Amino acid sequence: MTDDAGSPTEAEFLRRLENARINLAGVAYVDIPYSEKKISLRHYRGLVRERGWRVTGMERGDEGTFRLVLERSDSTSAPHILGPTFIEGPSLDELRGNEAALLEAERVRRETGVDVLSESVLDGVRSEHVRLRRRYARLLWLTSLPALVAFVTLMLSLVALGDGNPEAADTLLLVSAVSAVVFALSLWPTIRAARARTAVVADYKAGYERVVAAALGTNTTLGSSTTMGSNTTERS
Repeated sequence: MTDDAGSPTEAEFLRRLENARINLAGVAYVDIPYSEKKISLRHYRGLVRERGWRVTGMERGDEGTFRLVLERSDSTSAPHILGPTFIEGPSLDELRGNEAALLEAERVRRETGVDVLSESVLDGVRSEHVRLRRRYARLLWLTSLPALVAFVTLMLSLVALGDGNPEAADTLLLVSAVSAVVFALSLWPTIRAARARTAVVADYKAGYERVVAAALGTNTTLGSSTTMGSNTTERS
């Protein structure tokens, strides 16, 4: 998918962003202009970030239009986490209420076999993502231990050498070297775990972003006006 960068739609969005004003709650709202072409939520987030804002939510307004909820990047309030735990965007219920999103979801299902709007598919991907995230965090913690030992013993060996105790310095250097080797060997499983965590959500995430882009590029909706992204309780 190619974003309609530099288009009149983008220029209109940037004009609205420039005129955005923070309310008493510390947030600002910017309506997303209607576009014949698909512009991804990632692209809008990039435009917002470059200008000192961050996206903290998305809402559906009247007639199926969408607007972004923004905070200044230097705000101290906690950002909202939207949609599924490993991506940001509208909930599945909101996307099911948009005709263009439904059509794009069906295309994604035919092309890739991924049913983006299925709760069971999302739950399966989320569960696997959480499992691999925990494994990665555990391996990262285990990897950090030999690295810490290698650094500390190296520093202590230099101190011992400066104090005129070469035997202690040699022993500490040996411990440092062994720890460094253990650290190097433990890097590969950690890197593999990180790649696996990314790969397990890649197909779903790509399909989800296509569906969101389709929803953002139309004002045709099957549902009523509601607030998006209120169901996520867990940060990735």
